[in-house]
Amino acid sequence: MNLRRQRYGKSICCIHREDEKNSGSASSEAQRTAAQPASALKQPDFENSPLPAAMLAVANGDSPQTRRVLYESMLETWFLVPTREMVTDPPGFHTVPGNAAGSFTLEKDSAGQVVAVAFTDEEALCNWNKSIAWVALQGTAFFQAVANTPAEEIVINPYEPEDPGSKMIRPGGRVTRREFEDLAQGINPQDRVAPAPSAETQGVLVSMPKHMPSREMFGAVVEAARSFSQVSGMYFAQVTHPHGNSHWTIAVEFAPGVSNAVFQSAIADLGKEAQKAFRKTIDLLPASSPLGQSIVTRGEKIYSSDK
Repeated sequence: MNLRRQRYGKSICCIHREDEKNSGSASSEAQRTAAQPASALKQPDFENSPLPAAMLAVANGDSPQTRRVLYESMLETWFLVPTREMVTDPPGFHTVPGNAAGSFTLEKDSAGQVVAVAFTDEEALCNWNKSIAWVALQGTAFFQAVANTPAEEIVINPYEPEDPGSKMIRPGGRVTRREFEDLAQGINPQDRVAPAPSAETQGVLVSMPKHMPSREMFGAVVEAARSFSQVSGMYFAQVTHPHGNSHWTIAVEFAPGVSNAVFQSAIADLGKEAQKAFRKTIDLLPASSPLGQSIVTRGEKIYSSDK
């Protein structure tokens, strides 16, 4: 991850309570909480956050069950969020200001994508940057704030590969914009309405692979997609068929009214580029197909023409 090496002195913990969605004022519960002295409130137990174990479970076996636990953990977790400047509020519980997202530190990953970063505990944050300021937000409030930024994804518990003293000390992962926009509404993405089963999708499992392709691999396919103005989006997932074979698959979204000639040319060219970038056979199909719709619903968006 490309870091802007900004230093702001000793980290400050300023814990915020959840606001009402799209409201400029705090909820009545948050107001009552904010009125209490910090000593009367139960402090978040960062060291025993359930999220690292939930992320590890998905890494070891991605399934609807482990995904559901993962998202439920995210809605309960307190996230440590780096900020670009020192926090002026004293440590303790405060209502979330309407402009909270404006202070978040946004980074660019190796593919040039804007991402937000967050951590499950202070040790993990210091492993990435030892002296950056931070605030803590819980669940929905955190995702609501990130949804007001241009971040395409949230990277949880990153470390700095260029720093010899930084290494992976916690399980980590990425949350796509599609996922955190659901979480910002308090919705478990597993509850998103899926397309009705069809002959094409019956018995097919759409999930994410245990080991995701690198951002460089995705970047090569994205560059190829940009040469087709009629390609409006691409979604990635792993498709496991009833006979047990699994294939990395990309669902390609086209602009309305695209001709069959352009469709065939784009699928062929993107398929060649994907196979070369991923060094394995990749299935490509239209996002409008039943299986394509399942990938759009449950997969990761890797390209949008309007970005």
